Amino acid sequence: MKIKSIMVVGGGSSGWMTAAALCKKFGKDIKVSVIEGKNSNPVGVGESTITKFNSYLNYILEIEDKEWMPHCNATYKTSIRFTNFRDGNGEVFEYPFAGYHNEDSFGRWSVVRAKYDLGPDSFNEFMNQSYWLAKHNRMTDNPDFEFQFSLKNDSAYHFDAGLFGKFLKKRFCKKAKHYIDDVVAVKKDEDGYITSLVGDSGTEYSADLYVDCTGFKSLLLEKEMGSEFVSFKPWLDNDRAIATHLPYKDKKTEIRNVTNCTALDSGWSWNIPLWNRMGSGYVYSSDFISDDDAEKEFKKHVGNEDIDIRKINIRHGVRERGWVKNVVGVGLAYGFIEPLESTGLVSTHEMIEQLIEILSRRKYNITGFDRDSYNYTCQLVVTGYMYFVALHYKLSQRNDTPYWKYQTELKDWFKLSDPRLFAERKIHISYENGSTNHYENVHQMHSLAHRWDPEKHGIAYIMAGMGHVPYADYLYKVFADSAKDNLQDDVDKLYKEFRNYVKILEEKVLTLPTSYEFLQQNIYS
Repeated sequence: MKIKSIMVVGGGSSGWMTAAALCKKFGKDIKVSVIEGKNSNPVGVGESTITKFNSYLNYILEIEDKEWMPHCNATYKTSIRFTNFRDGNGEVFEYPFAGYHNEDSFGRWSVVRAKYDLGPDSFNEFMNQSYWLAKHNRMTDNPDFEFQFSLKNDSAYHFDAGLFGKFLKKRFCKKAKHYIDDVVAVKKDEDGYITSLVGDSGTEYSADLYVDCTGFKSLLLEKEMGSEFVSFKPWLDNDRAIATHLPYKDKKTEIRNVTNCTALDSGWSWNIPLWNRMGSGYVYSSDFISDDDAEKEFKKHVGNEDIDIRKINIRHGVRERGWVKNVVGVGLAYGFIEPLESTGLVSTHEMIEQLIEILSRRKYNITGFDRDSYNYTCQLVVTGYMYFVALHYKLSQRNDTPYWKYQTELKDWFKLSDPRLFAERKIHISYENGSTNHYENVHQMHSLAHRWDPEKHGIAYIMAGMGHVPYADYLYKVFADSAKDNLQDDVDKLYKEFRNYVKILEEKVLTLPTSYEFLQQNIYS
């Protein structure tokens, strides 16, 4: 099949992200058009990213921060902060992004932690120097500042996804045809390929390839092409969300360079600081709390009874196939994971990236092999994020509410790691390290409980934050017995050097501008 024209069905952030990327990369060779409904209603959850999203900005769009951030009320993000996830007593731990740790630094932390019984935060202190930026809410664009920190590659973003879509439309989609019409019928040929979409206006819209960006409805991929929805319900229980916008009381201090996630009684709440307001909400399970009680708990949590609440039904899962005949699913139309690790816009980007790569591979000629490549790779992406998010519940020590007791005591995680279950549910799993560049499956999570892999950045930070340490205590005793006083002296020296280094580093970090000051000076000046 030769692709000469592509129609993106659905607007929103995923639709305009797709259209912008296609126009940027193929605008001279492929006719790109967008059709969105008259009353499109974006989900509105997904105002935060991780650093993988930066490649969409840097390498697909080739755009600088100052060109787009002011249009989207964007701020910088250096870490995800988790509150009350470990034991529910107000504890906090970070998952900072920039990190250049290796097995050597991991080993040093292990033996020092074992001797001095250091707390969970010590992992960040040893392994990730940008942790100090998150801790003290400071920012820098100086790559030579004491450590290797690249604003372009090591900081993620908070931004208004709706405004981001509008910006992409205006900046990159000028030559794309834009239609406002509700798709009411679909015409197909004898082989099941879509030949045209029929709008409510009676107009027919045709293309060689259709990209489904219609959100949870999955108008084309699921409803027309029959790609089965595979639920992640066994692994992820949260099926509801409420969202709101909060005004700042003190913008200068409340704009921080972290996304704060706070565990509540039956789920968790997010707090995302944009330039003009705060985005907040509650993701929860209807099996453990009613919608009314969830709203009451959330309003009490934010300390505001008068806020407007938007209710969202969540479908965790992925379609069996993301590309069927001449329909490709991108964003929610293909799959969705709750936003605990800010993977929504990132997975959308990775789907777009795969689509661009496949179209480029053989100069817009597509075969079944290419479709299967997209299907396999994208499912690994989404399911990989699902495993990672599930780990946050699996590793918690909380059992103070029915919800958390179920997650940590009653839920059969061992059964959920049975590869036969994955096969039955038509989910791809990979045992390869490095080849897919995505997080490992549940089996590998189990093995990581015994021996940590310093290359698995995200998993290691979450495990440390949850108070789950590797077998370093045992190793330390073995090494200490064999090396006797030499190891003791070496560890004491290492610890003293590290504490001195931290003292100097913190002093220098505190000389940097705050997140608000940095944004005002460099983005919103």
